[in-house]
Amino acid sequence: AAALVERKINLLPFRELKEKGLFNIQHLAGSHSEVLLCRLREVCLALTSEVTNLRSKVSYSAIVTLGELFVTLKKDMDSEVDEVARVLLQMVSNSPEFVQKAASQTLGIMVENVTPARAMTALM
Repeated sequence: AAALVERKINLLPFRELKEKGLFNIQHLAGSHSEVLLCRLREVCLALTSEVTNLRSKVSYSAIVTLGELFVTLKKDMDSEVDEVARVLLQMVSNSPEFVQKAASQTLGIMVENVTPARAMTALM
């Protein structure tokens, strides 16, 4: 059975694997945030690199995932605000409309959930 699952995964396009991985991070944030907290820096670096992915569906999924992290981890995300805000601000001005909207919404979620001083510094 494990070989069959592995074979099925190998048949999935790389984009679909990334989207599935992003969904899994969202799920972990909601149900087992402690798993993400111990490697939060690495998770956020991986997510911000996917935000700039040339595939807009992957970029969109990464942006939504960051929003989910802000909602569930709140002030634990303070240390990641500068980098995340920088990348999201780039996407607001230089992406397809649906990606721009998601980036703008995630910036709003960020502002609502992190320390106000950290949000203000990152946005300036």
